[in-house]
Amino acid sequence: MATSWCKDSPILNKVRGCILLVVIVVTLATAIGFTLWFIGSYVDSKSGPQTQPLVLRLDAFSLSNFEVSNSSLSAGWDAKMTFGNQNNGLTVTLYPFESFVYYKEGEDALSCALVDAMHIPPRKQKTVQIKFDSTGCGGDQPFIEDRVLKELSEDRKSGYLNFSMKMHIDASYSMRELLGMGTQVSLNPNCTNLKVEFAAAKGEGKIFRGRKCSVPLPN
Repeated sequence: MATSWCKDSPILNKVRGCILLVVIVVTLATAIGFTLWFIGSYVDSKSGPQTQPLVLRLDAFSLSNFEVSNSSLSAGWDAKMTFGNQNNGLTVTLYPFESFVYYKEGEDALSCALVDAMHIPPRKQKTVQIKFDSTGCGGDQPFIEDRVLKELSEDRKSGYLNFSMKMHIDASYSMRELLGMGTQVSLNPNCTNLKVEFAAAKGEGKIFRGRKCSVPLPN
């Protein structure tokens, strides 16, 4: 009789249903959690901080109207650069960023330019022209110390100018097959040991031979 009551008891059946529901929910949650962990691990392995699909090349560089005095520097800097994506599955997105021309290899910025956002599909590249002048970066150009102006004046007389280019870029690496899932990174590319020879008495110079720039792995 007790056995029959247990089988027919509405309360017991309700308890059994609740237990079964809990088991199903826990099982589904575990499966979903494992799937998300697996996808996250896969994405990190393909697009994590230690992945560097971006390559950067300086194709050409020209300097024009270079004039320096005791109080100011006036010049037009024009860089042709190619941003390439060497990865087969990642799409690289570069958000708008600022690029700087630095004196020699130091931290004395000479000019600033704003570069528009770029979307680079797998195994593709984009070439952009970056113009540095007094209107770049909203007109907020770097302050140049008297010490640097004096050295620039001496360089102008010698006929050579050494400089570098540096950038700070916020970017994302995403995967097509995973609905855009990817990784946000901060990059600090740089083109060092650049040298321009002035043409005669004119304040003009060019770099014709292309060179690869450094794109360190993000921290």
